[in-house]
Amino acid sequence: MQFDTILNAMCLLSVLGSFPEGVTRTECRGRYFWIWMDKAALGPSSWTYSVFNELGQRIPVTDHVAAQCGFTKTTDLYGNPEIRVSFLGCSIHNLFDQDFSLHLQVEVTSPSNVTVAYDVSMKCPLGSAWSPREIVCEENYMEVSVRRAVPGIASEALNEDWIAVWPVAQGAMNQVWQVVFHFQNGSLQNMMATEAHALGYGVNTTASRVLFRTPYSTQQTEIAMVKGLEVEVARATVFYKQAWMILMVDTAVACPINAPVFTATTLSWVTPRIMPSLVAFPRLYQDEAIEMGLDGLVIDRVTVARNGYTFLTDRTDFISITVPIGAAGGLTESDVMDNHYGTTYSIRLMLDRKWQGDESDRTRHRSLKLIRTPFALQTLVLINNTIPERGYFDISLGNFLPDVELTSVGIGGLPLTPKDLKTRGCHLDERPNPNNTRVLILQVPFTDPLVEQKYLYGNIRRYTVRLDYVLNLVPKDKLFTYPAVIECDVPDVVLPTFEGFCDTGKIGLVMTRGNLDHYWVSYVGNQRLTSELIMSQNYTVQDDGKYFYLSVPFLAVGLSYRDISLQGLTAQLDFSLRDNKTLVTTVVFSFACIFPTGRLLVCLPNGTMAATVLSLDTKPSLDPRNTHLRDRNCGPVAADESRALFSFPVASCGTTRRFEGNYLVYENEVTFKREMIPGAKPVITRDSQYSLTLRCRYPLNETLQVVAQRLQGEIGTPPPYALRVKGNAGMGSNPKVWKCSTFGRPLLPEIKPLAYA
Repeated sequence: MQFDTILNAMCLLSVLGSFPEGVTRTECRGRYFWIWMDKAALGPSSWTYSVFNELGQRIPVTDHVAAQCGFTKTTDLYGNPEIRVSFLGCSIHNLFDQDFSLHLQVEVTSPSNVTVAYDVSMKCPLGSAWSPREIVCEENYMEVSVRRAVPGIASEALNEDWIAVWPVAQGAMNQVWQVVFHFQNGSLQNMMATEAHALGYGVNTTASRVLFRTPYSTQQTEIAMVKGLEVEVARATVFYKQAWMILMVDTAVACPINAPVFTATTLSWVTPRIMPSLVAFPRLYQDEAIEMGLDGLVIDRVTVARNGYTFLTDRTDFISITVPIGAAGGLTESDVMDNHYGTTYSIRLMLDRKWQGDESDRTRHRSLKLIRTPFALQTLVLINNTIPERGYFDISLGNFLPDVELTSVGIGGLPLTPKDLKTRGCHLDERPNPNNTRVLILQVPFTDPLVEQKYLYGNIRRYTVRLDYVLNLVPKDKLFTYPAVIECDVPDVVLPTFEGFCDTGKIGLVMTRGNLDHYWVSYVGNQRLTSELIMSQNYTVQDDGKYFYLSVPFLAVGLSYRDISLQGLTAQLDFSLRDNKTLVTTVVFSFACIFPTGRLLVCLPNGTMAATVLSLDTKPSLDPRNTHLRDRNCGPVAADESRALFSFPVASCGTTRRFEGNYLVYENEVTFKREMIPGAKPVITRDSQYSLTLRCRYPLNETLQVVAQRLQGEIGTPPPYALRVKGNAGMGSNPKVWKCSTFGRPLLPEIKPLAYA
């Protein structure tokens, strides 16, 4: 009976030709046609396959058809497409169960949706003679074939399955193949072969054998526990009835399906020695041969020992195979889980057994088992081989299997392909290890702009490279990343040197540049040296790359004031260089100059006001030693015949205060004690009437720094801006107002020009 007649999607196609040489490989191996295709030749193309029956009709082989017809579509351990076809599969031309022919068509579809069909034909001899019963446990189906030759009259008793089927067979239809399924609870299910076909079973006959094939996990298969191990069982009887004869064939099949056992270093596959559903008389059971195999081929004991396998066959209840993870005969390959690199180990084992259950029971049982270990996390090793004197980072990352390729390396957040790295002057290489793994070697110059530089102390500079390796598993197309940060402290810093100078009305410095200050930003006091600050405060800046020149006018924003006396005001330039990213101060240079005071008001952040009074403010000139504040007890702290210096807290000496918007204004007044003649009732005086108002404005809720402002021009040079003066000079009333205010600028108040009334 041919199973081909029930398959769908039959159509005629013309075969365009055979595969190019080297793309496919075929082999007759253990009752199977084996066909491999080169994955590199196929590339990204997809493929399907069909089988031609004896009428030349093309039958597409789907997963459902494959399990029913004895086809297995898979890949070998290296990812090459593989097709295995049973000698007893559908559409196999069988000549007296001795020679077997297969005709396939493989359709390859390119990414552009162009399909090309290729012809594959094979012819294989049987090889060793059939056993009376042969069972195969494939990856996607179970198969049993039984010799249908009828021997002479035997005296053995009928078993329970025969007894149960006999009444069904007696009442069955004539000249129709039928199947009876037996279940562990004793129930039966009877159906015609065509009904079994519709359920996905394969029932067929050849010239000398009766065949039954079932996919795993159907409604009619059951799981049985044998010595604590799982076995999938399909107990089926196939029979054929004619008017004067009933032919019944026991087509029970059983395959071990228990999961392998893994340790950190080994995998083990254990199977029951005797499966009761296949052995009617366990007392009479005898092993004839037990052999281990790889990829469908039996291997000898020498190979078992050389590969480090353990194959135990002398135990009463079990047969076990133990393989060291990574041993020859299997394949270790890379994998990725949650962006972590790891490996799996795969091996395709085979257990080929022959036993005798009784005088008429001689069985060959083959199980093919693909075992893949769980994902094993591998700790990548990053080694910093950098030698500072060489001037570059030298980093190795490993250990990878050959199926890992470097896609890019991000340096400082910029992804760079291997070609980009070479263009930038980086060196990329790899080194093989004895265990078939590889190490990636990356060298990045310290001078690469993507390398961070940071000054630490003395002459020590820290180079930091931030890496993001992007790697790909070539056959699986899985990306994963590995970040790394490498630091190297190198004594190669040349610090800048400074020389300060005092000029007429100016204070400045000349900096001889080092080799790192180009990565730093300049500050004057707490003000960053920007173009806006330079223009608004009349700074002078020159920079030729080797020397940096800065000149700051006296009383400009950015200077600080340390001391005031009759001789002058000490102004200090605090120049610093800060890291351009963290703004941490790296280098500080301070230089001070003493400038003649002239008329000056200083508002100190501690709430102290300081001012100088000149004798030339009136005509005739007054004696500064006779001046005082509103509180007559508050005289100058220092005075001579030409000037007087007042310094007092804002909360003393009669100082008043008031609020103006967001400012607190303090005000006092300098007056002159005039000499009158006569003293009791003065009527004549030569002294000028003098009054000078001092005023400081402090912003609320802010911290102040000292601020000073001249009231008149500096000695020997005009002020950076003109002052407006209101009032009358000479005899009579001469009120003056000094104002010191911040105008809302935090930390650094500014002085408002004075005016004479």
